[in-house]
Amino acid sequence: MQCDVCHPGSVAPEAGMKDCNPCPRGSYQEKKGAVGCEMCPNNRTYTTTKSGCARASDCMGPLLVTMATFRSAITGNYTDTATVKIPAKTSVFSVSGDWILRNPKNPYHEAIKLQMGQSHTFARESEVVLYVQMPNKFCYKDTEGHGRMFAGLQNTDAQGRRCLDSLCRNPDGDPRGPYCLVEDEVSGKQIKSTCGIPKCIWDVECYAGNGVGYRGNANTVPISKEKSVPCQSWTADRPHINPYHPTEYNSKMFGIGKHNSCRNPDPKTIAVPWCYTTNFRVRWGPCVTVKQCDATIDYFHRDL
Repeated sequence: MQCDVCHPGSVAPEAGMKDCNPCPRGSYQEKKGAVGCEMCPNNRTYTTTKSGCARASDCMGPLLVTMATFRSAITGNYTDTATVKIPAKTSVFSVSGDWILRNPKNPYHEAIKLQMGQSHTFARESEVVLYVQMPNKFCYKDTEGHGRMFAGLQNTDAQGRRCLDSLCRNPDGDPRGPYCLVEDEVSGKQIKSTCGIPKCIWDVECYAGNGVGYRGNANTVPISKEKSVPCQSWTADRPHINPYHPTEYNSKMFGIGKHNSCRNPDPKTIAVPWCYTTNFRVRWGPCVTVKQCDATIDYFHRDL
């Protein structure tokens, strides 16, 4: 791209150079003639739908704030999961995204869910895990019908055009991922346009929390130190009786379907993805090849 001054959304590698490069995804530049791009608030949880973005508002990601209720002043901003001590008489407000406030001593049974726009006030000082929900909110699980269950609030396509049908979704399993209808600038007709939402790594290539949201393709379990066997299909009752057939509820909540991939439809007693085995002597086993997601693993892929 040859230009005298780099336009917003693009930068020159060095001052005075005329070769302008678009800012990569996850960054932006609002000024002309800049030599560097501004990064979105958190490179781990924020991104943009395309390269060449020219506004800070093009950055998409979660935001939770804490406020002292007696003076309505913001005391903290959070853009990723964190364990914090919340002072007494403090409100926690979700500006963007869905968050779960967990008791670190009993995280899966003592929790408060906050959707965007909701808040909760702590009367007493409390230690809390502020857990952000990234999968199916800011990225989509490609293994789950190319994002059929995506439930984020994005309402523009990858080019920034306003969706005519409200929000980005993928009800028909389009292999390109979540999309929406926009108006074509040339013909004036409604066309289907992808939204530029990234593919999830969490709950696809690793499992988060207790594995309930895992939708990866791992499908073997070890039955000894030397041997692993395929998982039994969730539609089968042989060689083991299976109470978790793919009902509408089991499919939506746990990803149970016409497959034999590891899942966790029993989170009250099991805290990892698992399956019934195809070995008559071993009823079930944990899927040890699936690692647990942690802070060293990105939430989503950076490329489209």
